[in-house]
Order: sequence, then C-alpha cells, then structure tokens
Amino acid sequence: MDNNRSPLNRGLGLLRVRQARRSTGPGGGASVSTHISPSERLPTHEPLLPVHPIHQRSLAVDPQAASPLYNGRIPPEIRNALFEWILAEYTKTDVASAYTQSNRRPGYTGARAINVAFLLACRRIYLEVYHLTAASKEHVFWHARAPVPKYPALNGIGYERWYFARFQPWQISFVKEIHLFTQMYWLEGSFPELCRSGILPRGVERLRITLRARDWWYNENNYPFYILPYKAGGALPGMLAEIAREERGEAVPWDKSGWGSAFKNLQALKTLEMEFETTMNRKGEMTKIVNRALTWRFPMGERGVLSNQGLGAEFAQWQGDKDSFCVFTVKWKLVGKNVN
Repeated sequence: MDNNRSPLNRGLGLLRVRQARRSTGPGGGASVSTHISPSERLPTHEPLLPVHPIHQRSLAVDPQAASPLYNGRIPPEIRNALFEWILAEYTKTDVASAYTQSNRRPGYTGARAINVAFLLACRRIYLEVYHLTAASKEHVFWHARAPVPKYPALNGIGYERWYFARFQPWQISFVKEIHLFTQMYWLEGSFPELCRSGILPRGVERLRITLRARDWWYNENNYPFYILPYKAGGALPGMLAEIAREERGEAVPWDKSGWGSAFKNLQALKTLEMEFETTMNRKGEMTKIVNRALTWRFPMGERGVLSNQGLGAEFAQWQGDKDSFCVFTVKWKLVGKNVN
C-alpha cells in the first residue's frame, strides 16, 4: 500500500508504507496507553489473552532503499536517536489533559502520551522501534493525591496489578523504569507487598520514589519529619528514638519487613532515586533527613547493596500556586558489597 502522500511519510523521506492490520491495543503491539479518562470503564484484573505479536509474524519487509534514513546518507546512530525522540513521551497540552493546580509540579503538568502512530510508517521502522513504547516510557503510579483517578482504589497494590494486566508478555519484558508517587502509609504498608508480589516486571532497572510535601506523616499537623527504611513503621516516639540512634552512628539492624529491605526482591534493579520534598520554610528540617538518607545502604541480597557513595544529593526549588517548595533528590546505585 503506497502512502507517500501522507505528511508523516514526506517527512521521513518518501518511505513506502505497507500497513498490515491496524492495531489499537497492546495485543497488536502498537499502543501503550498513558492516560485513561476517568469516565472510561476500567478492565478487570484478568490478563489479556496472548496474541501472536506483529514483530514475530512472517511478513515481507520493504528495505526502504529510497529513503535517506536507509540509503546510507544518515548514520544509524542518528536514525536511532531520531526515532527515540519521535517516540519519547510528551505532555499533552489540551485543557482536558491538564492537571489541577494543586497537583502540578515540574515535569508533571498534564497527562502524557506517545506518538504510537509512528509505528505505522512501515514494517522496517516498526521492527526497529516497537520496543520503545514500553522501554523508554516512565511508568508512573500515584498512591493518593492522584491528579487523574485512573484506578479508583489507590491503596494497596491493585493499581499496579490492573495496569500491567493490560500488557502482553513481550511488552512486560521491555519495561525498565517505574515511578511511584506515594504517601508514607503506602510506602511502609504496601510497597513491601508490591515488591514481593511479582506484579512489577522482572526487568525493572530504575525505580523512582517521590515523597511530596503533603505525603509525610501528619504533615497537616506540622509533625516532625521521620522516615526509617529499616523499620516496619511504629509510633512517633519509638521512631524518633531509632533516628537518634542512627544519628549517633550506632549500628541499626535492618528489619526484613521494613520498606528498605524490599528492594532485594526486584532482581534487575540497578538504580534507586528518591525525591524528598517539603515547603521552603521547612528546608532545614528536610536537610537533616537527607543527610541521614545519604548513609543508607539498601540490602540487595547476594547482589550487594544500593549505595549513595560518591553520588551526593541534588537540590531544586519551585513555586506552586500558594507555597514555595524545595526538593532534594538522592540516588543509590548497585554495588557489589554486603551490608554489615
């Protein structure tokens, strides 16, 4: 089927397009949804029935020799970078997709989408880039205070179960990055269960956890900040006593049920990033939390530990609709050393 008259193909250098059956869902391999309307009926937790993936079908591939993308004029490295840019997530700009002011933050101002129509350009392009819709996407989950209620129950781990049930097995294998916006109660109570459940793809290499200013325990009552990765929660006096021990440099044992011990269940995890956010008037308090976080070494079983050694922390500030905020970003990378 010749489709040279389309604007997309003119921009790609007169690619001759052979479109097989158009697919609109993950079963066809050409779609990874990033935004579900609140009014859309949610699917059940039952996984989709497997289908024969498009990239494995015995179909002819036009070499596209007339296109500068494939006739040697453009180096493969440039072509690959171009394709990655075309398939990168972008923030939708229509009014209906915008987040409410209370949920807007740098990098997260509205629903995101991917230009999956590009996969229909031709089979040669499809075979080169079909994996990017899952691999290059940041798979984001909001647990409470969500800007868009994609899933009605934000407690527990049903959100992630529902989300990944929509993927085909081959798509799951390409998922590399997860981002969790979570309140403290979910981090301490549900995150360990999520890591043990097997719901998250086995190939996840990068995990990002964001604690927003209003996610901290009893923030509305101006409680002191406290977070302990090596304990399974508890009352404030006991938690503060544990923090005091940590600040004195005493060795603190890691509770296997604590959220900080759950990362070892993510067999491919290489990088952890946490964002500690608060309002500017509490920056000094958060600095103490971050200084402690720099010393945390998360046990990863026989693989070693997640360590911040040599990485430090990054600081940024931004203006919300009413308050000024600051955020400290701390990263840990996998190193082959055991926790004492």
